[in-house]
Amino acid sequence: MTFWKVIFTFVLLNEKVRFMKTRNYLLPYTYKKVGMWMFLPFAALCLCLLFDVNLPEIMVPWIAFGDEIFYTGKANLLTEAGMMGLLVSLCFIALSREKDEDEMTAHIRMQSFVWSLWFTSAILAFGILFIQGLNFLSFALIALYLFYLVYILKFNFTMRHIRREAR
Repeated sequence: MTFWKVIFTFVLLNEKVRFMKTRNYLLPYTYKKVGMWMFLPFAALCLCLLFDVNLPEIMVPWIAFGDEIFYTGKANLLTEAGMMGLLVSLCFIALSREKDEDEMTAHIRMQSFVWSLWFTSAILAFGILFIQGLNFLSFALIALYLFYLVYILKFNFTMRHIRREAR
């Protein structure tokens, strides 16, 4: 009986360790290219919306949270599509593998993640303290995407620097 317990435990632990080593939550590299192509039009659309450029409104019936439990009314589809497209494109860029993914790349990812978290937290603290009124709403919308942008810039800058030193 104990012999089979040992064998069973060894097989389960071996499977668990192998599964943990191969698990990777990153998207394939092709998603980075798709994300970059998506980023350009959606970033332009969001900048137009941020600076109140006159764009055609596409009003559709919408259900959202409001003063009551659910608010039913009309919403500009262009606004939601632009913000959602920008979020998806930034996620595709930030969460996709590199062509040559290794342990050093994973370490640089972690460092870039922590660095961008600290940087974004400092910017948010500054904004909370010193930006008031309706300008704070614009700041809050920008802050939604700030973490992704800082992470992508820091990670790519560090990777470019390391690749240049390797030559």
